[in-house]
Amino acid sequence: MNNSGESSPKLYQTIIDSLLDKIDANQFSFELPFCTEKQLMEEFGVSRITAKRAITELEYQGILYRKRGVGSFVARDIYQKRAKKQITPSVFAFLLPFTVKQANIFNMITKINTKISSSNCFLSLFITDNSKSKEQAILKQLLEQNVAGIVLYPTSDNIHLELLNQFAFRGVPVIVIDQPIATPYLYNILCDNSTGAQKLTEHLISLGHKEISFFSIGNVVSLPSVAERLGGFLNTMQKFGLQIKPEFIISKTTDTSPEAVCAQLQSLMNAGVTAIVCENDSAAHLLIQSCNALSVKVPDDISICGFSDDYDDITSINQNETQIADYIGDIFLESLTPERKIPHKILVPADLRIKASTGPCPMGKN
Repeated sequence: MNNSGESSPKLYQTIIDSLLDKIDANQFSFELPFCTEKQLMEEFGVSRITAKRAITELEYQGILYRKRGVGSFVARDIYQKRAKKQITPSVFAFLLPFTVKQANIFNMITKINTKISSSNCFLSLFITDNSKSKEQAILKQLLEQNVAGIVLYPTSDNIHLELLNQFAFRGVPVIVIDQPIATPYLYNILCDNSTGAQKLTEHLISLGHKEISFFSIGNVVSLPSVAERLGGFLNTMQKFGLQIKPEFIISKTTDTSPEAVCAQLQSLMNAGVTAIVCENDSAAHLLIQSCNALSVKVPDDISICGFSDDYDDITSINQNETQIADYIGDIFLESLTPERKIPHKILVPADLRIKASTGPCPMGKN
């Protein structure tokens, strides 16, 4: 303190800089006192005048506001403005198993980017080409970079938990989409697969179909999301008292050549199948191509439905990618503030989209 009784500019500026560093590092809560004069006196070994001057200066700037008898708190609007002024933008990584071709996936990525870009953040895409080894290599690479968050669309039930743990333990938000997981400290956002398959099956039953097949290209054992869809199908068949024939459940297709798929389809139809619930729209599209090759009419001779709403003419389930994008954007933005929530599972509603690939059961077969 100088002779005029004023606190040393160097001392109170040191306190101000320290408090601003804590704010920028999210080391505070909006709901709790950020500091008091007594606390600053003890922490920095300064007089009450110096501590008060540091707090008053931050109040003048609108960064702090005081509650009498409680302490000083961080102002929300000023904090958000400071966060937007960060020099280095926050980069969030999105790992996809395929090149972005479907409009719904492209729109989801666009919406996430739009939502986070206003906070000086952006999304960086990494294509894993449905390769577990490439997926693992990219995650290892990202561990060496200062990414602010991870979205993983896994290729299978192997989500490389040992690598994702390293992000989570550093406080980096990890979001796994599409595949259900049982790890409570990671975010898990996915469509309600079971209910979606239930809606598809009920739709077919309402059209008079009783001999219904479930068709999957990917291995149900290694794809939890497909297993959930199969579960929804089986439960609905049982609910309506319809027989489930083991030979009607195609849980894995090892040979997807046109000849093999045509033979599989012909075998199902010869056994009396009039409708098929497919694991996704790609599988449904493959079957419809086989129908064309066999001169089988869809839906007059057989009804086919998929999952993911990728085609304009295939009855399917819309997975609400727009809502998923909203959740992802919110989680990323929250992770940049002290308002971070505990990771949890988010189940997005499944919407039935009835199109040209399903119709009434052929006469004499219901």
